[in-house]
Amino acid sequence: MKIAGIVLAGGLSSRMGQDKAKLKLDAQSLLNRAVLLLEDINLDQVFVSGNYPNYNSIVDIHLEFGPIGGLHACVDKLIENYDAIFILPVDMPLISKPQCDLLLAEFKQHPEGVFFGSVTFPMLLPLNLSLKKYLEEVLVSTEKKQRSLYRLLKSLKIHSVNYNSQQQFRFQNSN
Repeated sequence: MKIAGIVLAGGLSSRMGQDKAKLKLDAQSLLNRAVLLLEDINLDQVFVSGNYPNYNSIVDIHLEFGPIGGLHACVDKLIENYDAIFILPVDMPLISKPQCDLLLAEFKQHPEGVFFGSVTFPMLLPLNLSLKKYLEEVLVSTEKKQRSLYRLLKSLKIHSVNYNSQQQFRFQNSN
């Protein structure tokens, strides 16, 4: 099974007021940390959703649609060459290899896709026509609530994975 890693980094960072991908933690940008983490879990290729020339970037087709817009562009570009995508947002710098390995292991048992319980990211989704069609439909919807990640997870019946409550801090984002 070919799995592509996706670092979601194409957002406007409007709440943060500056590009989150360029923020530093331990002298390393959040973007570089996320890319290295996905490379460390031995995915077939790692891409960055956003416009970052020094990385293997996939630029949004539909601008200002948040994570759904980024996912759409990635699915559109990768669906022919990969079986699944492992999605990690750039603003979750405390996620580590054990959480990613757990998702990969759970995906073997739940090929419909997996994510961690009360948080939406990271997630691992199969690249299929159902996902592509869903994303295309919500992007043309006039109702903003249609573009919710929770709605995507529920609509496509993505499996929720439990995690150790002692690891809750790892799922905080940098906002």
